[in-house]
Amino acid sequence: FNELQRRGATKKAGGSSKNGRTSLPKMLGVKKLGGQNVIPGNIIVRQRGTKVRPGENVGCGRDHTLWALTPGIVSFKWCTRDKQNTVHVVPHLKFGDLCLHRAMEGRAKLRMDYSMGMLAQAKFAYSFLPREEMLSGLAKVKAAGDKVSARAAKKGVTVRGGAPRCDELEWAEEARTCD
Repeated sequence: FNELQRRGATKKAGGSSKNGRTSLPKMLGVKKLGGQNVIPGNIIVRQRGTKVRPGENVGCGRDHTLWALTPGIVSFKWCTRDKQNTVHVVPHLKFGDLCLHRAMEGRAKLRMDYSMGMLAQAKFAYSFLPREEMLSGLAKVKAAGDKVSARAAKKGVTVRGGAPRCDELEWAEEARTCD
């Protein structure tokens, strides 16, 4: 057998690829959601361009990063005129008063569960204030909770969960140290 044998390649030739490169992730997006507590300097949104605009008590960096200028609660608002989101930081006292107002509106419309939820949010917001303001805010929440409960009893409406308890100052101290 003197045949000429040719041997073929046993390994396929490796071609060049245009893939294989990647950049590190930029970690963009919303870092603090609406209703979350922030302190000054907390980053709320990291973005490219102004997809979300800065509003009240919010600063904007040169890379369009939005951060909190004051302590408070984050709030996102949709502007129908500009068709763009705006982020605000509502101070704790103002947010607590706003929640109390909404609770009283819900009480007038016999939306007792909504009212109790708003009272709980007001209690949470007041817990971040200095001690004197916190005590006066909790007294407001307790008075409003009594009014809502009395109205519910008068109209025969059942309330799930009941009014938030405002006699526990250690709860407020514990909430203050969580964030």
